[in-house]
Formats: sequence, C-alpha cells, structure tokens
Amino acid sequence: MNPVAVTAVTDPRAHWLAAATETAAGLPPELALPELRAAARTRFERLGLPSRTLEAWRTTDIAPLRGLEPRRAGTGRAPDAGWLAGLPAGPRVVLVDGRVHAIETGELPAGVSVLGFAEAARRLPQVLAALDTLPGLDAHAFAALNSALFEDGVLVHVAAGARLDALTLAHWSSGDGTAVHPRLLLVLEDGAGAGLLEWQGGQGTYLSTALTEVRLGRGAQLALSTVQDESAEAFQLGGLRAQLAADAKFSLRRWVGGGRIGRMDLALTLEGEGAAAELDGLVLAGGTQLLDHHLELRHAVARCTSRQTFRGVLAGKAKHVFDGLIRVDPDAQQTDAQQQCRNLLLSKQALTVAIPRLEILADDVKCAHGATVGALDEDALFYLRARGIGLAEARTLLVRAFAGEFLDALTDEAMRAALETRLDAWMEVAA
Repeated sequence: MNPVAVTAVTDPRAHWLAAATETAAGLPPELALPELRAAARTRFERLGLPSRTLEAWRTTDIAPLRGLEPRRAGTGRAPDAGWLAGLPAGPRVVLVDGRVHAIETGELPAGVSVLGFAEAARRLPQVLAALDTLPGLDAHAFAALNSALFEDGVLVHVAAGARLDALTLAHWSSGDGTAVHPRLLLVLEDGAGAGLLEWQGGQGTYLSTALTEVRLGRGAQLALSTVQDESAEAFQLGGLRAQLAADAKFSLRRWVGGGRIGRMDLALTLEGEGAAAELDGLVLAGGTQLLDHHLELRHAVARCTSRQTFRGVLAGKAKHVFDGLIRVDPDAQQTDAQQQCRNLLLSKQALTVAIPRLEILADDVKCAHGATVGALDEDALFYLRARGIGLAEARTLLVRAFAGEFLDALTDEAMRAALETRLDAWMEVAA
C-alpha cells in the first residue's frame, strides 16, 4: 500500500483537526452542533492519536495510519453496484463516505422514524439531542474525532410499543486515502423492538471511524447484527456505546473479516434492573491483518445478565486481539455475567492475544471468564481424510463447525447463507 503523501507537521493533532474547520464550513446549520463538536475537539486535543505506550493500545499498532490524509471524501459518489447487489433484500439506508446516499425504506410501521441527521434535527430534535451523551469511550481518540468531524448520520427511532422487524444500514467508503466518519443513533423507547443489520464495505485505502450509539428504554429489545467487510487496505477504528434501561435486552452479533487494521471499542452500561446483553462475535483474519475488540461492559445495578462469546479464526501472520472487561459496581448484586474468547489458529505464524478481565465490587454475583487457543484437531482431520475428503475440504468442514454456533444463531436465512459463502471463500485462500 502507498499511503497518500502529506505535509509534515509538528503536532499530529493539528494535522487531523485541520479538517474540522473545512467540515464545519460545509455543514447545514442544523448539523453545526457547535457545543458537541467543540467538546469533541477538546477531547481529541487532549488525547491525541494513541500510541502503543498507552495500555489500552499496546496491542494495536496504528503507525501505518499516520501517513493518511484526513481530508474529506469527494461528494456525489455512488456505492459499488456489485456490493449493493450482495446486500440482503428489504428496507435499507445507504451511506457513502459517511453521508446519507439513499433511504429506501418504503412505508414504515407506525411509530418508526428512519431519518438523516439534518431531517432528524428538524423533526425529532429532542431525540437527536441524545447524540454523544451516552457514557463510555471517553478516552477513545477516534470516537472524539468522529464527533468532531462527522458530516451526516442516520437516526433510527422506534416509539414506545412500536416495532421495526428488519432494516439494513449500509456504509460504503470510496477510498482515495480519505477519512470517513459514519454515525448511527439508535433509540428505542419503552417496550419498543427492532431487528437491524449494519453492513460496512469499501474499496481502496481509507480510515473509517464508524460510531454507533444505542439507547434502549424500559423493556425495549434490539437485535443488531454487524458485518465488517471493509477493503483489505482499510483502517477501521470504530466504536459502539449502548445504555440499557430496566428489562431491556440487547443482542449484538458481529462478523469481522475486512480491513488492514480493524478495531472496535465497545462500551455497554446495564443501568436498569433486569437488563440483559448478549454479544457474539466471529473474526476471520488472514495475511498480516490485525483485528481487535476492546470491550467494557458495566453492570451498574442489581439483577442484570450478560453473555459474551467471541471466536477468532486466524491464518497467515494475522493477529487477533480480544480485551474484554466486565465491571460489576457495588450495588450490582445478583449479577450473572459470562465471557469467553475462543481462537483457532490455522498457521504457526498467526497470533492471538486474549485478555478477559473481571472487576467485581459486589459480593453476591455469578461471574466467569475464560479464553482458549488451539489448532485444528489432527485426529478429526485424519478421520475426515480417511473417508475420502481432501485436506482443504476437511479443514473447511472443521472451521465451519467451529463457526457454527455463531452462524446458527443468525435468524435471517439470507444473511446466514451470504456469510457462509464468505467463510468458504475465505477458507479457499486461508487453506
């Protein structure tokens, strides 16, 4: 890869924030949000670009990113037609380079709004006011950069008791060495329900700081699936914040396979009794990819439940990092929290770093964590080959079995079939 040449600067923070002036000048008044952006700029000026001297970033080397130009992507571009055709059918919103390109939802159920941020500022200003107010990611420089530089975004608002069964939120990045800052705000009021799919793709070299914020009211239920299928030359340094009220349920299923460097920082707070979060991830890393999850899940009150299972399949000289913290506050009695990270290495040069952590300040809890790392079972390979199955196909069958728990949990058959096809194609290269 040949990064875009940039003029040397003394302070890299000034280099990145110079784009903020250009961004602000081109925004409509309703998206100026001067207080939000000023606070974000202050955070980024304080934090700067992270380095491996910071504990939270010691496993994530972003040195190759420093040659990118943080200029705005061009306007008026269209997503790749083949990529669009590969998305699941049904209602969808397409963002190109962080800006709304098309909203193709048809007639939505009563109480459901899917709006670009400019329209949301006019129609639902009280809901959009939740932007950048959730706890978490305070020390994440790229979340601050996103808030300072985002040009557009999508608000999905589901009123109390309403339901949205299916919606795809698709991000396309057009490359050219630019930085894009997609933004989603998902707000479900009391008793609301939604099933959403976020699909990320692109071409060429770019930085994406995609940031999603989730606010769930009492008894709300959100099933969110994400597919990170970025360009092989992309840098994806995104984040997700979520806050759950009493009895809310949040299910997050993440498929991760793209990007030269891909890192997702997740910060979830269970702030109402009876809230439950289930996080399930599958990472496919090959070549020299670095794919990384950093997660902090906070049990703030009593009687909440969380389940985390992340799986990594690594080939070549790839590296997979999982750093997950379960934090249990003093008042969070009768917490039930489980965390697992499982890794399958297809190469002796592949590396996994698993750091499951517990911080428990209550005494009536049920918490557990663990991590496993292993290679393909040689006995299982011998058994399959003895029955006339070739080595490559045998390896694929065993990897499919390892990934099966993740794939079987997907209720959308078309999406499951699409990801199974991607897994088989990935194995053809990895094998």
